[in-house]
Amino acid sequence: MGSLLKLGPNPHRDLHQLSQKYGPIMHLRLGLVPTIVVSSPQAAELFLKTHDLVFASRPPTEAAKVISWDQRNLSFGKYGSYWRNMRKMCTLELLSHAKINSFSTVREQELDLLIKFLKEEANNGTKVDLSAKVSSLSADMSCRMVFGKKYMDKDLDEKGFKGVMQEGMHLAAKPNIADYIPYLGPFDLQGLTRRMKAIGKIFDDFFEKIIDEHIQSDNKDDKNKDFVDVMLSFVGTEESEYRIERPNIKALML
Repeated sequence: MGSLLKLGPNPHRDLHQLSQKYGPIMHLRLGLVPTIVVSSPQAAELFLKTHDLVFASRPPTEAAKVISWDQRNLSFGKYGSYWRNMRKMCTLELLSHAKINSFSTVREQELDLLIKFLKEEANNGTKVDLSAKVSSLSADMSCRMVFGKKYMDKDLDEKGFKGVMQEGMHLAAKPNIADYIPYLGPFDLQGLTRRMKAIGKIFDDFFEKIIDEHIQSDNKDDKNKDFVDVMLSFVGTEESEYRIERPNIKALML
């Protein structure tokens, strides 16, 4: 068990107390996993800036394997040539100044819809949860830029986008004993892997549907290409440095 038994319901506080005794850089063994705990600004700078390439990779957790198509997305990906190329593709093909400007009409349309809705509700004297509407606006803009159109909650699952995303993030953040004692993984003692696979299947089915729709639409107009169109253009090509297949596309969409 290593130092796992030293951690209670608030592990960040427990680690802080240990750092008061053992210093800003500690080596612990959490189960079978050697772990370095850094707890001072100076030490954090060494790890995150001076030697950032050494510590840039993400650990191979059960959540990363199941939800991110075996660590193929940017959040859970292992640092290396694949991660660098995927980040480069996202930066140049989705987040470049020219690409952002190409979606200005999309943003204007969605903002106009929100303003129209707010005017109607104001005229009716109806209360509006503005935080929820702004969040929805951001999600709708992102959907149209990445997928090419908006999707309703029912298109994903009966829980809706927010419900599925929240459950996925909750499961990914929840401590899993299998991450620290890997040979217990097949037993799924906490039931987390089963639940993560269920969430993963929801996303997989949804993204498969989106990819199939884009393949069938055969959008050739570069000006109207969304991010999925761009990624599909690299599938099967040997000339591009972005050598990706369907699992990579689904991971990056997430």
